[in-house]
Amino acid sequence: MTEKNNYLIYIRVIATIFVVLIHASTGFLYRINTAGFDWNYANWINAATRCSVPIFIIISGFLLIPKDEDTWTFYKKRVPKLLYPFAFWTLVYLIYYFYRYTNFESLSTEKIWSISFDKILHGANAHLWYLYMIIGLYLAIPFLRKLLIRSSTSEMEVFLVLWLLSMCFSNKSLYKVMPKFDLTFFSGYVGYLVLGYYLSVKNFDFKKSWFVFAFLYLLMVVIGAVGTNILNQGAKRLDPFFYNYVFVTTTIAAGSLFLWVKEWTQNLQVPAWIATIDKYSFGIYLCHIIPLNFLHPLIYKFFSTAWVIPLATISTIIVSIGITFLIRKLPYGKYASG
Repeated sequence: MTEKNNYLIYIRVIATIFVVLIHASTGFLYRINTAGFDWNYANWINAATRCSVPIFIIISGFLLIPKDEDTWTFYKKRVPKLLYPFAFWTLVYLIYYFYRYTNFESLSTEKIWSISFDKILHGANAHLWYLYMIIGLYLAIPFLRKLLIRSSTSEMEVFLVLWLLSMCFSNKSLYKVMPKFDLTFFSGYVGYLVLGYYLSVKNFDFKKSWFVFAFLYLLMVVIGAVGTNILNQGAKRLDPFFYNYVFVTTTIAAGSLFLWVKEWTQNLQVPAWIATIDKYSFGIYLCHIIPLNFLHPLIYKFFSTAWVIPLATISTIIVSIGITFLIRKLPYGKYASG
């Protein structure tokens, strides 16, 4: 989708890079050593980048909810753009799973069908959870639009406050200290769509606004990194409490970074390399796991962790752009590539 606001391109590219950074660094977190460089390096990267997927959803709310389209027109135009990549990449990752993680020749036909059915239901690869989630959100957008366009900004702010509260009430780690109010209506990823629309109609016109947004984002990063370090002191299994995509710190980080980047880039031109990543951003998200799985261990043989994560991220993005470009050159490839 094209848009006139250059800052949305910058924001989308940052979110895309953040996703790859998460997957390039997360492996180091499972070898818990809260005093070690590798673990802390990966922890700070994750604390800074966990707002990536929320930013994608905010952009969807920002762009799609204001559009004046009836329900069936919206479904006809938008949903196939998700379903075709969903089907294609589910097949690709099924094949990849059997190739990389099983001795395919020794599997019975029954076992192959059982594995395939389970992965189709729950995701052929872990990162494809995003497609299951975003398809559900897209189905809700036409109905959500009817509510939001008739809501004032103050009413949307009430919704967003209740949404933030719902994150605490529904968080299992906080059950012992939170009342069991049922705020299900306000919970989940749908709040990011509301936030996106809210940011499209709300003006934050005050002095040094960029500084406030930058401070809030960086504060959430510090809270996330330090909090994760404290929670995992002596832990045998990673506690990702502050990494939750639907949690207060992540939400504030996503909204603040969105507004910070908007303030800094809305009058900037878009260089070619930024435009290229933006053009292939969805494809990068969908395919990057495969090149990352090959490039990461290769780079790890020659470089320390401080270099492995950024080099693996950069090389994976470049290769993913190439893969997406080639797929789009195939017949009907533009529909399936993402």
